[in-house]
Order: sequence, then C-alpha cells, then structure tokens
Amino acid sequence: MRFARHAKIFRGPLDAAPIAAVLLLLMLFMLLSSLVYTPGVLVHLGQKGEIITVTRTNTVSFAGRIYKPGELSQLRTDLKTRPATTGFSVALEPGADSDLAQQVSNQFQIVLPAGRNLTGTANATVAVAVNFRGQCFYQNRLVQDAELKAELASRVRNAARDGKGLDMILMLDKAAEIQVLTRFFELAREAGIAEVQLAGQPPTILAQP
Repeated sequence: MRFARHAKIFRGPLDAAPIAAVLLLLMLFMLLSSLVYTPGVLVHLGQKGEIITVTRTNTVSFAGRIYKPGELSQLRTDLKTRPATTGFSVALEPGADSDLAQQVSNQFQIVLPAGRNLTGTANATVAVAVNFRGQCFYQNRLVQDAELKAELASRVRNAARDGKGLDMILMLDKAAEIQVLTRFFELAREAGIAEVQLAGQPPTILAQP
C-alpha cells in the first residue's frame, strides 16, 4: 500500500513574520538582560590618588609594603583603613604579570551579599554602588555624599513630576561596615527617597542530576 504524499518542495519566498518574531525576541532578551543583577559590580577606579604597583617580581607594592599573590586579601584589608576620600589606580612595571594586575583590580569589585531578593516596585529606581571602603559610585563615577544627595534630590523631583516616588537600589559590598549602611539610609531619607532596597546575589540554581 502506498500513501499519498502531501509534502512539497518549498520554492516560494520566505515568510517574513517568523523571522521578525525571532529578531523581536532577541531584542527583548538584550534589553531585559540589564535588569539581572550579577554577583559583583564593577566600578571605574579612576587615575588619581594612591598607586598600587604590580612589580616585575610577581609581587604587589603599596604604601611601602610588599604583598605576594596569595596575600591580596590582606591588601584589601589594608586598603579599608585608608581615608574614604582616597582614590586608587593600579600601575604595572615593565614585564609585570597582567593577570596579577587583574586580580588586584578585582579587589575593588563590589561583592554583593547573598540571600537578598529585590521586590517589585511601581516607583522609579536609581542604583547606587558602595564598595568595601564605604566609597560611593553613582553612574560609574566616584561621588561624595553631598554630590550624591543633590543628584538623588534632583531625581526625586523628576519622578514626582511623573506622579511617582523614587526607590534607591543600594549595591552595598558585603564587607562594608554597618555604619556605612546607616549613613546611606540617612542620606536617602534626607534626599526624599521613598524606599531603599539592598541588592544581593541571585540564587544559585543547581542542575538536577
């Protein structure tokens, strides 16, 4: 017994609708990916302030002290004791290990705490990052408290014109002192922020065996 064939070789023009749908989905993925918080927040160090030197002997020199590659956690602790207004830059000697320089730069990465999930809000939001030294970064630049307060107050007024409040997403390094958290809560209140939400690492999803 032979069955009639209904399949035919396609010889006509391509249908543009499925292609447009796929392109639209790709565009949505690209736009929405910026709303996903990553475990770390990278900030620009700048070119002013004290210099951390990566030497050609595979060590790190800072403030008259030498750190071996396995002692970068101690470097991070020592950096915490410097004045909050101090900026830093990383310099490489000729022939220095660039990977070690990257590890030094990573010490300034803001590591978010685990276990905090952001709740939804109908208000406008503004993101503020604070590193382990209590330094504040707004729009990827280091700012002082007075400048941040003025920027937030301006954003509050703009949101009010649209009939909305303004929430602050605080990306606070998990090594920051509790006094730093209190300081930014107070600053947000004085600027007229409606609510402060603490950003955290997204939960780790393990693959099922």
